[in-house]
Amino acid sequence: MTYDKEKLLKIVKKTEQPEIACLERLIAIPTCYAKGHDMKPMIAQLTEEFEKREYKVQTFPTSGAPVVVAEMDLGMDKTLLFYNHYDVQPEEPLDEWKSPPFELRSRNGRLYGRGVADDKGPIVANIFGIQAALESDYEPRCNVRFIIEGEEETGCLGIEEFCNANPELLKSDGCVWEGASAVPGQRSELYTGVKGCVYFELRAKGFAVDAHSGDAPIVINPAWRLVWALSTLKNQNEEILIDGYYDDVVPPKKEELQLFQQYPPDAIDPYKQKYKTEKFLLERDGMEFWTELTLRPTCTICGLSSGWTGPEAKTVVPKEAIAEVDFRIVPNQKVERVQKLLREHLDKKGFADIEIKLEEGSYEANKTPFDHPFVKLLASLAKDFSGKNPLIIPSAGGSGPAYLFGKHTPWASCGPVDPECNVHAPNESISITELRYMTALIGATAIELG
Repeated sequence: MTYDKEKLLKIVKKTEQPEIACLERLIAIPTCYAKGHDMKPMIAQLTEEFEKREYKVQTFPTSGAPVVVAEMDLGMDKTLLFYNHYDVQPEEPLDEWKSPPFELRSRNGRLYGRGVADDKGPIVANIFGIQAALESDYEPRCNVRFIIEGEEETGCLGIEEFCNANPELLKSDGCVWEGASAVPGQRSELYTGVKGCVYFELRAKGFAVDAHSGDAPIVINPAWRLVWALSTLKNQNEEILIDGYYDDVVPPKKEELQLFQQYPPDAIDPYKQKYKTEKFLLERDGMEFWTELTLRPTCTICGLSSGWTGPEAKTVVPKEAIAEVDFRIVPNQKVERVQKLLREHLDKKGFADIEIKLEEGSYEANKTPFDHPFVKLLASLAKDFSGKNPLIIPSAGGSGPAYLFGKHTPWASCGPVDPECNVHAPNESISITELRYMTALIGATAIELG
């Protein structure tokens, strides 16, 4: 290692208030694409932040939200790429927030606001991390490029258009996916892959209007139809019952299972803290816990809606029932094939009347080899900053548009599990300590990549 960690941290601490002020400006701009927020103020603010640091900034229009690309060409042989998104989840329910969601507030060593952890905080840390490297005696030994989109939370259609049209901008020697951080005394999780996601709306229809429940013997109840249909998808052992669903699944590699064997027993503890539990589904633990979480496909009912769910009684047979269902898929499984198999399954089981709609924003799975030099670099830096070997995890349980980047560049994300961050929930937050160390680690990455 050639960088000086303490010097970087000193620079970061010196610029911490300007960094928080920058984050405050971004948080103050509502950017929920699903709610139709105007993204122009955010584009203008990001452009200003980059241009005053002498980046070349371009805005690429798409059929959805614009994509911002900021580049700093330092004449180096290698390029460090950052993928981020400026859009956020809806802020509701508002009554659960302890402070206004679009005002950055500081309480007890943490910063609160919608997007502060996902993903505006990491954007700011990445910007100031590069700035810290530039202000050190070592300086970045790579060119720097940011690609920041505005539809990650709603399907990434714009970024797909952008990536298909601009593959040359995706090429790099390493891409930090959203963020990378390591906090002293806390073990980071270093993810080198994501599952894919196929998201459906299933709809059952009954008669033209809600019926009196006294007529239940003579009217179709779509709620029962949907419940019966859903019960055919998976058994109580979490096995998916769709014929052919597992045919394309690539089994976990021996090297991946060996990674899990090296994890310390307390690696699961942050998940216990997050969900306030001592036991997980089917009492999964150890090797089974990690294999199912990261390397096996899933089928999940995300939501159910039908009939009357308000206070007191309303005796009706609903006219329709809706279920939101997602399938997390693994390498070699394809979105179109999952859609085909689901339709065939429902038809075969007698539920041809159940309508299925593939929602926008489905993703393929993607992985960077966990022994890639870029992954090894991040792992080494995470250990240096935290004092603990990170868990190198071959795939996250969640999904994202990494498959658009993965064929052009290695990528990874890294950070400690923070049970208090409340990503996508009210009172989203990030600790000031993590923001500080995230910023410094990014600076170290830019210095060491060369």
